[in-house]
Amino acid sequence: MRLRSVILSLIVIVLPACGFHLRGWDLESSVESAFVVAKPRNTLAGPLRRALAQAGVRMTEGASQAAVVIELLDQRREYRSVSVTRGARAAEYELTLGAHFTIRADGQVLSEPRWVEVERAYSIDRDNIVGSSEEAALIEEELRSDLIQQIVRSLNAVVGAHSAG
Repeated sequence: MRLRSVILSLIVIVLPACGFHLRGWDLESSVESAFVVAKPRNTLAGPLRRALAQAGVRMTEGASQAAVVIELLDQRREYRSVSVTRGARAAEYELTLGAHFTIRADGQVLSEPRWVEVERAYSIDRDNIVGSSEEAALIEEELRSDLIQQIVRSLNAVVGAHSAG
C-alpha cells in the first residue's frame, strides 16, 4: 500500500515537470465574449456554453453583446448495427453524433455552416444489458464532448484567422 502511494506521488511530481498538462483552451486572449444560439432541445448548447466559460470566455445574455456568436443549426444522432450474432441479434452498434454550426462576429460570417461528426462502435453484452446500456450512455457523453472540442477548435481557428487578416 505504501509503495503504491510513493509511485502515485512520483507520477504527480514528474508529469508536470515533463510539460504534461490536461488539454484545455485559452480562448480568453482571442475571444472576449460569446453567445450560443440553439433550439431548446439541442443537447450540445449547454455543454458548449460550459466549455467556453471554462476556457475563460464571458458568456453574454444576447447576441448583440457578444464578440462571437456560435449558432448550432442542427444536430444528428444515429445508431446502426455493425455486426450480428449467429442468432441474428445485434452484437455491435455504431453511434454517430453530428453538429451543424456556423460562427459569426461583427455581423460577418467567419465560418460557413458546416457539419462535424464523431462516431464510435461498441459491443453489446446480452448477459449484462444494464452494463451495456450504461456503456452506451458513457460513449454518447464522450462523443458529445468530442463534438464540443471540434467546435471550440473551429472557433479558435476562425477567430485567429479573422484577427490576423
